[in-house]
Amino acid sequence: MKIILLAASVILLGSITACNKGDLPSPGSSSIVGKWRWVKSVGGIGGFTVTPQSSGYNIRNEFYPDSSFKRFQNDVLQISGNFRTIPNYQYSPTEKADILLISGPTLDTRPVSYLIRHDTLYLNEIYIADGYNEVYVRMK
Repeated sequence: MKIILLAASVILLGSITACNKGDLPSPGSSSIVGKWRWVKSVGGIGGFTVTPQSSGYNIRNEFYPDSSFKRFQNDVLQISGNFRTIPNYQYSPTEKADILLISGPTLDTRPVSYLIRHDTLYLNEIYIADGYNEVYVRMK
């Protein structure tokens, strides 16, 4: 009987703490909407790693529910436009990925694959063999 009560308590407690408030993505959310702080980029022909510390600047990407996008470098707006995502896009005969496209009046970026795991956003170039892969963390 104690085991049943303990199991029921754990389930009840888990369901109470799983409730979300407001329209903000929950921790661990797979939604790209929100503010993301750049952690590092890795790539190039030499496999270089670039970080805010090594580059001397910070980057923040902001994705809004209306599909608008803004990129800030050291809190100065650098790029604004719109974004869209394409789930399960087949970009080669054997590879599929969720794709992110950003466009604007003077901007059309190459599609990149994106993956969100535990409030970490991974952006990976898919058509450039030695392209850069970027890592961002969700800002609270």
